[in-house]
Amino acid sequence: METRGRAVTVINLPRPSAPVVAIALGLVSTVVCVLGSWIPSLWGDEATSVLSAERPLPSLIWMLGRVDAVHGTYYLFMHFWVGAFGPSPLAMRVPSAIAAGLTVAVLVLLATRLVSLRTGIFSGLVCLALPRVTYMGEEARGYALSAAVAVWLTYGLIGLLQHPESSRRRWLLYAVGVAALAYIFLFGLLLLPAHAVTVLAMKNRALAFRWARWTALGLVLALPIIGFGFFQRSQIAFLTDRTAATVSSVFVGQWFGNPVAAILCWTLITVAIGVALVQWRRRRTRRVVAIAHRPSAALLATAWLLAPAVILLTVNFVDPIYSSRYLTFAVPAAALLIGYLLARMRPITVPVALTIVVIATSFSSYESQRTPFAKNGSDWAADAAVIHANAKPGDGTMFDETVNPSKRPRLGMRTYPYAYQGLSDISLKTPWWKTDYWSDATWPVSQLSKHAGGIATIWLTEYREAGSQHVDTYGQTELASLGFSVSKTFDEH
Repeated sequence: METRGRAVTVINLPRPSAPVVAIALGLVSTVVCVLGSWIPSLWGDEATSVLSAERPLPSLIWMLGRVDAVHGTYYLFMHFWVGAFGPSPLAMRVPSAIAAGLTVAVLVLLATRLVSLRTGIFSGLVCLALPRVTYMGEEARGYALSAAVAVWLTYGLIGLLQHPESSRRRWLLYAVGVAALAYIFLFGLLLLPAHAVTVLAMKNRALAFRWARWTALGLVLALPIIGFGFFQRSQIAFLTDRTAATVSSVFVGQWFGNPVAAILCWTLITVAIGVALVQWRRRRTRRVVAIAHRPSAALLATAWLLAPAVILLTVNFVDPIYSSRYLTFAVPAAALLIGYLLARMRPITVPVALTIVVIATSFSSYESQRTPFAKNGSDWAADAAVIHANAKPGDGTMFDETVNPSKRPRLGMRTYPYAYQGLSDISLKTPWWKTDYWSDATWPVSQLSKHAGGIATIWLTEYREAGSQHVDTYGQTELASLGFSVSKTFDEH
């Protein structure tokens, strides 16, 4: 009698590789940032990007020689992007969403290289959810690009430290990366102290000198933009008129968006640093030799997160220069520290649950970022909708010109031009692309009589401070003297 057995085949799913995970999470981050990014009205800083990008190239270069050179690389890129895709809010914000995706993707690779793929996965998941990342990914400014370059440069540095025999060509790429970071955003150079701490912790004098030489070359390459930044520093003089560096802006708004998410993330970051310190002390006590050429992920991330902030805030006491946006390039460090801690937790349900909680607490910020007036209360899109629905060709338009330049209602016409087609801009003296600055030059209200002739209806957009019922009456007295009277008022946000 023949006995037959049954064969059992066990098939294991292949483990995903770091590049596959990086690409997947990077794409998810880009999609998350793009979703709803067309909803908020453009605001002052984004108007600067729009108007600079729309300038003819010679005019843009001329302007950068006088103002905004520190954003020049971003404007030059956006000049060609706008030429291909137009200046709509969605089109202007998509490059930032792509940069946010690249930031997440390279962070996965960096965390994997430093620790493990598990750390890379958790770091990437946390990073794509952090409110600063979802904000930078829907804003038409260069901050998301600065974060992407910062994490790329750090990834390259770790590769060099893990392979000290690296060729001069790879070190030259690092030097070029240092310069590129400066040209993308000058304050990005505050990343270098974190790199210095990481290099010195390797306790390899030859390696430290080599890093210093190539970093110096990068700084030499960046000297032109450093010089422009110094001589154009009056551009951020407005920061002296407000106290931007508050407890809320530094500990909440800077990276974590809302108090609940901030408390959770700072708790995880503090525990991660504590765990790293305990491990370090144990190694010293037991005289365990660290793995050669393996930099500390926790040390790098801690220095990356804290050193730029401490330096900027210290300088801010003497010369106010702080803005929470300026430290956007440090947000991957927060995600790396949290990912470092989560990857060490057992059983797996614990870090998975904590990751879900981080995402959940960040969601309220994400949702609020995608509301019509999310960008500093800007309502230019709403203004444009009113004009588009009610104005007729041949009507005139004018704007309150007494407001802070980045809040002037006139920018609504420049960022949503479709609504103002066929209207006569009675205050315009020189259009923005012919000025040395990024905005229009206008006639004083006292000269309205010279430019309002033959116009029966004028649409005057005035300014109301957020939270106030008081509306400016700019130009109404002068218009009344010319025979105009108010026929209708539309109250906007």
